[in-house]
Amino acid sequence: MTVRHFIVGTAGHIDHGKSSLVKALTGVDPDRLPEEKARGMTIDLGFAHLQIQDPDDPDMLYDIGIVDVPGHADFVKNMVAGVGSIDLALFICAADDGWMPQSEEHLQILSYLGVEHALMAMTKSDLADDLEFTVEMVRDDISGSAFDGIEIVPTSSIKRTGIDELKAALARKLRDVPDPIDIGKPRLPVDRVFSPHGIGTVVTGTLIGGEFLKGAPAVVQPRGLETHLRNIQSHSADQEKALPGMRTALNLTDMPIATRERRDGIHRGDVVTLPGLGEPCDTLDVLLEKGDRDVRGQPSATIPIKNGQKVRWHHGGANYGARVLFLGTKLLERGQKVIAQLRFDEPVYAFAGDRFVLRDWGKRSTIAGGIVLDADAKRRIFRQVRQKEFLENRAAAPDDVATYAATLLERDKAVPHTGFLAKSRFSKQAIDASLQELTEADIATIQGKLIVDQVWWKRMFEKASSLIRDHHEAHPEHIGLLINNLRPKLTSSLPDPKLFDPLLEALCQNGFVRAGKSVRWGEHSPKLPDNLAAAGDRIRAALKANPLEPPNPKELAPTDTDTKALKFLLETGEAIQLSDKAIILAEVFESAKSRIVDYIRTNGASTASDLRQAVDTTRRIMIPLLEKLDSEGTTRRDGEIRVLR
Repeated sequence: MTVRHFIVGTAGHIDHGKSSLVKALTGVDPDRLPEEKARGMTIDLGFAHLQIQDPDDPDMLYDIGIVDVPGHADFVKNMVAGVGSIDLALFICAADDGWMPQSEEHLQILSYLGVEHALMAMTKSDLADDLEFTVEMVRDDISGSAFDGIEIVPTSSIKRTGIDELKAALARKLRDVPDPIDIGKPRLPVDRVFSPHGIGTVVTGTLIGGEFLKGAPAVVQPRGLETHLRNIQSHSADQEKALPGMRTALNLTDMPIATRERRDGIHRGDVVTLPGLGEPCDTLDVLLEKGDRDVRGQPSATIPIKNGQKVRWHHGGANYGARVLFLGTKLLERGQKVIAQLRFDEPVYAFAGDRFVLRDWGKRSTIAGGIVLDADAKRRIFRQVRQKEFLENRAAAPDDVATYAATLLERDKAVPHTGFLAKSRFSKQAIDASLQELTEADIATIQGKLIVDQVWWKRMFEKASSLIRDHHEAHPEHIGLLINNLRPKLTSSLPDPKLFDPLLEALCQNGFVRAGKSVRWGEHSPKLPDNLAAAGDRIRAALKANPLEPPNPKELAPTDTDTKALKFLLETGEAIQLSDKAIILAEVFESAKSRIVDYIRTNGASTASDLRQAVDTTRRIMIPLLEKLDSEGTTRRDGEIRVLR
């Protein structure tokens, strides 16, 4: 038998019979709190489990987790926490009451969250004077909305009529609902936290984006708390793994529950995910939308949102305060969409492509919805031209992986291959395919650990090459251009100064050579300019005249011209400075080194005096010569003797 897993969330006005209908469908009363029992209304989220066999396909079973949400206006924040990950909305509308304010607000919330599939149960149908007329009135109320034309099934939880018809309608509707996607990035937005005696901390939520395996490491965002998945359950049954679309309970190791006294624990609104899926951020760039439908009794829902206004951001089970800044406008009017930046007082965790809801600061009304365009936004670049183009292109195709890849590359020019678009709602396979397309189109290329904009990278490479070659022409005596002088000439053209090192590495892989603190074209051979040539010849002659007892540096270079020529010989490696009092030719150094190695191999451990006599030089030369051999790893000093390494 094929089993498909889905989450169905209720929606509707208070006292329209949502919880009663869930109990009639499943046999489970979703109202679990004593206060809910006492007041006769749903306050927090409730959960139930339902399995329906497809009436036309006995081999198809729909395993449904039902999230029952409160309908009272005071508890809309709890409603939003419950419907952020549902596959299908089950609207509840009482036949004796019709379409009410929370019916409309819930409809708008579901629209903002991108819920596409829904049907309606017309509860208390036995109380309607004219059921057909009531149904038509409700159809008029939802006309023009995202759920215009949905199926409406009359039911009565008291008389248990229409329940089987509703189950059949659910099955028919779920046939056309896509399976929850697996992008290899599991996230469990936490909607409930508790600690059964002897068990430890347990969190529940609807798993999205990937699988969780029992025993696997996990992290709780946005605070980056490390943990392990000690156990997994779904509808009270132990599981080795949880799949996307499952109501999931996780038993977490070493994870306290947050309280007023202890804030470092886990609470509703946190997200359990895997390590390596990005870090939280205190700024999001988003596309905001304000609907044009009225909610009776909520005038603040129709008032334009002002630039700089404080709002409440609802995402998954999270509820954070933020300030909203617009790009290119000062107001968000009804029926408009606008690019905006949300600035939080503390980090939040969201993916590019995630949808969310905004409510007013006083928590009275739902005022807008939106989609995250940049989950790692930076405040200082929000109004820059490159960021404006980046956001406008993403806003035009907010669900297209190719657009997200191309815009990131176009804006940043070079990005790490590891973690590319990790904080997005796209799978690795989809991301890799988009990169392949960019590479084949000569838009992107791989440089080591980076993905780079090919045209820009070529331009930067050519600029660096020209700077080095120009330096060779101006200063042929230099071994190359000092890296510390090249860096500031390039970093002003780099979106990130850290890109200088990968660019230098690319130069050295394509014809250039790093020589100490300098970089040079591989075919460049330093030579003394005409005005220094004579001084260079004099110094060479002086060093060759008495190779192992040469003049000291001051005698070699008494003038500024001589000093420049001597510096050239040292930089090019033609001469070697043993100490501030001793300089010898490189060929002399190699000859002396060979004689010292041969002597120690033949005679064993040797003193400096033994080696001085073998090489036939003075102590002024021998001691710094041996120290250099020690430092380069040829010999090792052991007390008063030298041995080979």
